[in-house]
Amino acid sequence: MRERPINADQNNLSDWYSKIEEANRNNIFCHCRTCGEEWVDSFKDSPCYKCGSSDVEHIACWQFPDD
Repeated sequence: MRERPINADQNNLSDWYSKIEEANRNNIFCHCRTCGEEWVDSFKDSPCYKCGSSDVEHIACWQFPDD
């Protein structure tokens, strides 16, 4: 069996990480644990715009199926 060069794997991994980072931009699903408000944002650390709570769950939208 032919072995792949380590650099090729590192390049693929770097490409994968950059694509995940791009998918996360402007696509963060937010759920406020205090008041239950839900919205999509561009930032992982944004507080709830409705009640101001910082107890917010942030999930990348690409993790949800399209169906």
